[in-house]
Amino acid sequence: MVESAGEQRYTELMRVDNNEPLQFSQPVVLVGGGEVNVAVLRSLQARGWPVVAADGGANILRELDCVPAAIIGDLDSLDDLSYWQTRCRLLQLTEQDTTDFEKCLYSVFAPGFVALGFTGKRFDHTLAAVHSLSCYGREQNILLVAEEDLLWVRGESTHLRLNADMRLSIYPLSPVCFESSRGLQYPLDGLVMEQGVAIGTSNRTVQAQIEINQSADDAGLYLLIVPLESLTLLLEQWV
Repeated sequence: MVESAGEQRYTELMRVDNNEPLQFSQPVVLVGGGEVNVAVLRSLQARGWPVVAADGGANILRELDCVPAAIIGDLDSLDDLSYWQTRCRLLQLTEQDTTDFEKCLYSVFAPGFVALGFTGKRFDHTLAAVHSLSCYGREQNILLVAEEDLLWVRGESTHLRLNADMRLSIYPLSPVCFESSRGLQYPLDGLVMEQGVAIGTSNRTVQAQIEINQSADDAGLYLLIVPLESLTLLLEQWV
């Protein structure tokens, strides 16, 4: 059997510390140490989805009186390691080739990930989060929650229902070719997008049903970016 990129990461990096991966049957809420929207976090907890902290994200969860199912990372950003040792699983991954966000993505297996706290504050951390989406977005279903936006990484055609007259952006993570689109103010028909060449920010929906058709033989990745207020509607169709 051919290993996926995530499984290869597990083989190459995770076993160095003799750890076993975590597996969940529900989507997992990942929490980092950046800007965390508490209202969104609480709404996801209300769905019964497990919470996993990426290293220093546990400090934020402690302030919110939230005990995660696990804390993953090199654990150098925890304010009080001893506090967590009897409260949840600690998955210490000592390799320094990846960020704590990536460590979560290659060591947890779940139907999807909603990631909070990986944007805001330091801009280089936001860029690192986008890098993680590029690395794992092809095999993992990842929704990144930013301060005002939702970023959904896609590597295939996207058909979904959104509000009409709403901002929608397409941002290429790699060169990507679109065959056609439906429901957008500015059609994507025949467009090839690539950072530094052509992008698709600040488009708008003109109807509720949206179709973004990627060319059948294209393997590019792109971000679908919509306003945060569309979270509930998007989650209904996400997993």
